[in-house]
Amino acid sequence: MSGRGEAGGPVAVRSVRRGDALVVQVEGEVDMDTCDDVRAEVVRGLGERPAAVVLDLNGVVVFGSIGLSLLIEVRHRAEALGIGFAVAVDRRTVLRPLAETGVADLLLVFPEADEAVEAVLTAPSLHATP
Repeated sequence: MSGRGEAGGPVAVRSVRRGDALVVQVEGEVDMDTCDDVRAEVVRGLGERPAAVVLDLNGVVVFGSIGLSLLIEVRHRAEALGIGFAVAVDRRTVLRPLAETGVADLLLVFPEADEAVEAVLTAPSLHATP
């Protein structure tokens, strides 16, 4: 799935299965014009009821404040469904706003998707709500 906002740049979003986890890979810009594309793919993926969802943001070049809200929303949706959730990112473009706003403290964040998948699948106490 991909989209282009009138004022914003493009975003490409695709999901790939990695065992019991679904990895949603995002490339491009996450801003007001493209956030709905990312949200739609994540919600669709959560509907498949995987054991975990990893949002891979390593291809993101612009990360607007709406991206922070999206991450919190996805975390809450996943928790409500009993699905593990983690973020894979090693790009300053995304890490900096996560750290500056404290949102990073609310999420499981790993540099690579494979590491995030392994961690969230093998440590359910990190993502499950008692």
